[in-house]
Amino acid sequence: MTYWARTPEPREQAVLFPQRLDEALPPDHVVRMLDEILGRVDWSRWEACYDGRIGQPPIHPRVLAGVLLYGMWTRLRSSRGLEEALRVRLDFRWLAEGRTIDHTTISEFRRHHSAELKDLFVRICQLARELGLLKLEELGFDGTRVRANNRRSGTRTPEQLRQERADLQKLFEESQRQAEAEDARDEERFGLRNPQELPAELRDAAHRREKLDAILKNLAEAEAAGGTTPKRVPVTDPDARVMPNKEGGHAVNYTPTATPDLDSGIIVAADVLNVINEDGELIATCEEVQAQFSLPRPPAMAADGLMATGANIAGCEERGITFYSPVPLPDPATNPALRDDPTQPVAQSDWQRLPTHSMKSGGQTRQQLDKTAFVYDQARNCYWCPLGQPLNYACTTSEASRSGRRVRDRYQAEVKSCSGCPLRERCVMGQARSRQINREQYDAHRERHAQHMARPESQAKYARRRHAGERPFATIKHQFGLRQFLLRGLQAVRDEWCWAVVAFNVHRMMGLLKCRAGP
Repeated sequence: MTYWARTPEPREQAVLFPQRLDEALPPDHVVRMLDEILGRVDWSRWEACYDGRIGQPPIHPRVLAGVLLYGMWTRLRSSRGLEEALRVRLDFRWLAEGRTIDHTTISEFRRHHSAELKDLFVRICQLARELGLLKLEELGFDGTRVRANNRRSGTRTPEQLRQERADLQKLFEESQRQAEAEDARDEERFGLRNPQELPAELRDAAHRREKLDAILKNLAEAEAAGGTTPKRVPVTDPDARVMPNKEGGHAVNYTPTATPDLDSGIIVAADVLNVINEDGELIATCEEVQAQFSLPRPPAMAADGLMATGANIAGCEERGITFYSPVPLPDPATNPALRDDPTQPVAQSDWQRLPTHSMKSGGQTRQQLDKTAFVYDQARNCYWCPLGQPLNYACTTSEASRSGRRVRDRYQAEVKSCSGCPLRERCVMGQARSRQINREQYDAHRERHAQHMARPESQAKYARRRHAGERPFATIKHQFGLRQFLLRGLQAVRDEWCWAVVAFNVHRMMGLLKCRAGP
């Protein structure tokens, strides 16, 4: 008697009573719930894309979408990896009902249904609403960085691109002359000539030249539109940009955004940008959600401090959007400069509590009284310094910035007021003879927003953003493994991100349904 257990049956043994495919998975397997959720979605818009009069009967889009979404959950994102899983893994075989799908079919399906994918995203959210999971009262907004399908060193400066284009043109012309001379000799010798076929070196040079032409055309259009010309341009994926990573350093990245519902954590809006700062999309995203789900009023928005720009604060005020985001202003309750009568000086015992900021002067870093230590008087259109001296209006300047025109009113104190001031060393820096203050067009909005965020209920609302706002990126990047896009081009990358967002939403819905009481 041997010590080791015997196999139930050899691999070559024919099975008399085969198992059903449905018996291969346990009743509570997650893929069964995924199939049930997708079965409640209306696929008529997808079905309309197929022509049933020609070719073989196609695979239903519900099956292909299920394979892609389940592949996200299992960190299988490549079409070839999914093709192999459909052959060897029981969970994938069950989901596809025993089909073996070619990787080309999976890849083409993923890339060629942008409008239908957006419709699927909305329908999944509507299904969550019908199930009572999605409230759409308070939303979060944030962005992250994901590597583009472009190597780190695969970038060029605009000057290098133009020089490479010129070198390729010379190479193309020289190769063309040599090819024509060879064709003439061959025709004279053999009487054969194929004018439709280019030599291999000509085809390669022509392809590279066309690619460089497209990149240079995009740069020219950006310059004509008044945009900023990037210092280095990726050559493999020209739509991407060299950006700072969240964890430090720089790489060729995209900026995906997500807008989750704070109550459920389900993403209700998503996009991919090829710019560094995503704050300019906050208001447009809120309006998109309101229109997409026919909400009677705009939902409240919560975002980190980088989104609390003057334009966003003012835009939210104009549209009636309750905005929760910290601003770099001191709490009005702890600022001794905010006194009932600003013409009277701040008590000397409170001078050390006046807000300051770091300032370089004479090669040294010193602390200077911040602008928030001065009180604006709207009636007199002036500022009052901590010692009760006025800074009167001097002029208005305007300059271009990334978010639009930056208009600033400038105020200046009298030289005699600053000359003997006991706070001069902490107030006037460098060669200046008196203190100057500028007031931007959004400063009043920032001050009102600081008072709004100082309330305990506003702090409690903002604290809810932390988990719901960061969970989507943590799940998609760590659990799904999406730290670099597979596709190239902004539109293709947006589709890939949308597939990941739909996979996250279905995954989140399943978690919420499992936590609910009842059937």
